Amino acid sequence: MTTVVLRVQGEHVDVDQCLTWIPETALEKVWRAGERRHGGEISATSGCNILLSENEDTSLAVEEAMRVFLSLAPRIAALVQSGATAVVDFALFIEEMGARTIQLDPGVLRSVGQHGVSIVVSAYPCDDP
Repeated sequence: MTTVVLRVQGEHVDVDQCLTWIPETALEKVWRAGERRHGGEISATSGCNILLSENEDTSLAVEEAMRVFLSLAPRIAALVQSGATAVVDFALFIEEMGARTIQLDPGVLRSVGQHGVSIVVSAYPCDDP
């Protein structure tokens, strides 16, 4: 399984305004500065996690994620220009021992990077069949 999530956060991110243009079905998590987080810490930032894609086929996950990302990119770029940070996280769920790869071609890297957004690739061990 490959899950792609866009994470946006910053001290001055207006989450309520973001909720007006983020597709409700894609919204995974929202938090606001001053709220308690896991472990009792108080969040210094506001932000949200947006599901861009989830697919068993990694190539399809990347394609779908890029379609959704590009539809949101101008607004994400504006948030980044105002001081927010944004990251696209390509998460691989490893269900058995062995190597797992994801290919991000130069077009993907360019499209994300030109909007001031970083890319992260994460791998999570998973026991689910």
